[in-house]
Amino acid sequence: MLTKEIEEQFSKGNRKAFDAVYAAFSAAMFGLCLRYTRCSDDAKDILQEAFIKIYKNCDQYSTDKPLAAWIKTITINTALTYIKRNYRFELHEDDGFFDEQQEVPFDSEDQENLKKKLIQILNELPDGYRTIFNLFVIENLTHKEIAEYLSISESTSKTQYFKAKKMILSLLEVSNQNA
Repeated sequence: MLTKEIEEQFSKGNRKAFDAVYAAFSAAMFGLCLRYTRCSDDAKDILQEAFIKIYKNCDQYSTDKPLAAWIKTITINTALTYIKRNYRFELHEDDGFFDEQQEVPFDSEDQENLKKKLIQILNELPDGYRTIFNLFVIENLTHKEIAEYLSISESTSKTQYFKAKKMILSLLEVSNQNA
């Protein structure tokens, strides 16, 4: 746990305070980066780039706001920029998919196996689906916020989220049939 004093020193550019901030947040931010990429090396690149930005902009951090949220925002923005620059990121406008929505129940399983299966399935999603799914489900952003982050329409965000859910359900069904 970081003290207010460390946060204040960090905001003034103190190198030791930055090292403490890095130690406190790097593992969690690496996990966040992995959710946006399929590759550990890409996640490491994003993490490094994010913490460089965090260090360079430490004077912009306001100690009256949560440091974790500030770091997470920078890391997410860095990941999204990296994805746009390095991944084939295709989004398609098609609202027709919303007409088909349905809930597909599945049997409860051992949570650890389900978690591993879901991570594997998320890694199989196309980049656009995975990115929007992460932003909506895991980061709790609204479709409007996602649209602003990615410079897309709100409708595209909703469509990509729906397609991601549909593909996840399909991949879960195949996985359960093969089990």
